[in-house]
This record gives sequence, C-alpha cells and structure tokens, in this order.
Amino acid sequence: MKASFRAPLVRVDLHVHSSASFDSKSEPERVADLENRLGLGPIFLTDHDTTLGAVRLQAVSRQRVVVGEEITTTDGELIGLFLERRIPPGLTAKQTVIEIKKQAGLVYLEHPYDQFRRHLSEDAIEDLATLIDIVEVFNARSDDRTNRRAEELREVLGAAPGAGSDAHTLRELGSVYVEMEDFDGAQDFLGKLRNSRVVRGRPKLLQMAETKLGYRVRRP
Repeated sequence: MKASFRAPLVRVDLHVHSSASFDSKSEPERVADLENRLGLGPIFLTDHDTTLGAVRLQAVSRQRVVVGEEITTTDGELIGLFLERRIPPGLTAKQTVIEIKKQAGLVYLEHPYDQFRRHLSEDAIEDLATLIDIVEVFNARSDDRTNRRAEELREVLGAAPGAGSDAHTLRELGSVYVEMEDFDGAQDFLGKLRNSRVVRGRPKLLQMAETKLGYRVRRP
C-alpha cells in the first residue's frame, strides 16, 4: 500500500504593511526577520498604493516574498496579490481588478465591513462578485462582529478565506495567520487556501519559535 504524500505546511500572514506605507515605520527587512523568527513565511507585503517594499525585500531576502498592494480605488480599497508591478491608485474598483487580473494576480477583499477603515462599497462588491478571489474573514484590527459578517460574505461569493494581522507595527505581526499547504504560484495558492485554517495566535507562534531556537524571542 502506497503512503500518502502531504505537502509541508506554511503559516502566512496575508495582510502586512512596511515602511513603504505612509502609516508604518517597520522596515521591510525587519518585518521579514521577525516573521522568520515567528515561523511565518512566505512573506506577504501589502503596502498602501506601492510595491516598493516588497520588491526591495525580494531583492535582498532569502525568504520567498509575495508582492501585494493595498490599492486605493474610487470605490474604496482592495488588495492585489502576486503582482508583477504597481497598480496606480485612483482607478475605479473594476479597472483596478482588471489590472490585477492582467498580471495573473489575485483579488483580495480586505475588511469589507470595517466602518473605521476604507473598504469597497457594497455596490462595488456586487459588481465585482465573480472576480473576487479571496475575502478576508479575519482581520486582527476588526471586531468579531465585523469578521463574522466578512465570513458570511465569503460564503455568498464562494471565495477563498483569507486572514491577516493588518500589521503596521512589528508588535502586531502574527496576531492571526493562515496555516495551509505550501504552494507554488498564485493559482496553486488559491486552490490550497480553500482548505486552509485561520489561526489566532501570536503567543503560540512565539512559544513555537522559542522552542525551536532554544531561547526567548525578544518582543519588539
């Protein structure tokens, strides 16, 4: 009888900002270093209206880096993942999605019901329903009710579930992450994301990292 093969698991935080964003001071290299110590990776960087941090990190890091961008549209914000180049802000949501798809990237709808942060309008979501690949069902900066509504929306759209810390500081990294099979490229990632597990757990990550390293990880 053949032994079944299971791909190794990775832990990924899908929504992370670096100092390339106007509202973060976390240098990309420090983000990557801490994620590595926490057992997170590949690194996803989703800075506001720029891919500079992610591209810079790709050039210097031994870790895999997925280039993302949290893009300001005329209808609110959305994230593109697995991008090859920056998408300019100020387009309509539909134009932005078309640009993401032209790059064979994935459309990631983040914190869709968070009243304290910019997000796509309901009309825009309805218009783009068939083009949304991933819905963020857990954002560490959103409350439980907001995240539950996002999960309900994901089910309606039939999209894959995503989750992220939305970290703008190092202290926030890994407060939530997705545990999933390792992947190769955008479409493989999307398929495996459907069978992933959302985990709330920076303390757990720190404990695992300290066990692996044999010493206490300094809290940033």
